[in-house]
Amino acid sequence: MQPIIYQPFKEAKRIKVYIPYKLFKLRNAIKQMDSSFWHPNQKLWSVINTPKNFKSLEKLFDGNYKIEKDIRFTPVPTVLLTENALEALFELEKALVLKQYSASSIKVYKKMFTVFLGKFMQRDLKEVNKEDIEGFVYELIKKSHISESYQNQLINAIKAYYEHALKMPREYYDIQRPKKARSIPNVLSKSEVLNIIQSPKNIKHRAILCTIYSSGCEFRNS
Repeated sequence: MQPIIYQPFKEAKRIKVYIPYKLFKLRNAIKQMDSSFWHPNQKLWSVINTPKNFKSLEKLFDGNYKIEKDIRFTPVPTVLLTENALEALFELEKALVLKQYSASSIKVYKKMFTVFLGKFMQRDLKEVNKEDIEGFVYELIKKSHISESYQNQLINAIKAYYEHALKMPREYYDIQRPKKARSIPNVLSKSEVLNIIQSPKNIKHRAILCTIYSSGCEFRNS
């Protein structure tokens, strides 16, 4: 995998960078840069957004990197719930308590279900159908760029309300996330291949690597 530099917006204060876990030398190098910062939730590094820093990153990656557009995250709006919506939220909580869900899980489910209620609280929730729910979640994916984890938590909360609180039949929601662009796999240079073959001290191990390389075998992640 290659490092990714996310093209910052003009007003952005920082340049975000993704460095694959295995590229520890690059991670150590970016740690040494002035203003470097690690964002644990996003699994990204960043530096202050200046032309100098952008050029420094390009030099650090030595041409072996990708540039992608930065995605501006749009927070999911919060709304004031109606009395009926609050009653639905209470019914969900009661159902989860009876199912012996943990306090932390109930907190997450209530938070996610509140997002759902913000969209549908003016309707009779029993009349909200599968197509309505799938369209709602897909809209959040496209407009608010919610993560796959957020999507799953939201769907689980909705299912919990309809299946546990309202005792309705179990439902499966088929929501296709936008496909990510697939990059062309990296190709090692001759010097890199030579370094790999020569790295083992054991002669048998070297012979195995030579055999694999000469036979043209290809390894793929499953």
